[in-house]
Amino acid sequence: MPASYTPAEKRRLAWLTLRAAKQSLAGDRNVDTIGDRIKREAERIGERAEQRAKDEVAELERRLSEARRAAAGAKVTMRTSSGKDRADARRQMQDHEQTARRIERELRRYR
Repeated sequence: MPASYTPAEKRRLAWLTLRAAKQSLAGDRNVDTIGDRIKREAERIGERAEQRAKDEVAELERRLSEARRAAAGAKVTMRTSSGKDRADARRQMQDHEQTARRIERELRRYR
């Protein structure tokens, strides 16, 4: 699952990468010269982004099940009614199904 970085986190990671590269070039080739502070901060940012991605996936899955339930309810209404009510229920069902497809496409980004 890809992490969900904010723009500020992306900028901070870029800055940390530059600092680490500078430290690496300045140091001895046989010794790890990147500071522990830089490594810890980059790990913290990565962990926050991963947690944010998990939270987003959980929310998307919740909304997907909601949209599917709403589409099923509208389908039942459509099948049990007639005339204008049936047409309105069909439009509602199609709207809920379209919402579900949009959420499914978004979920594919995380998998």
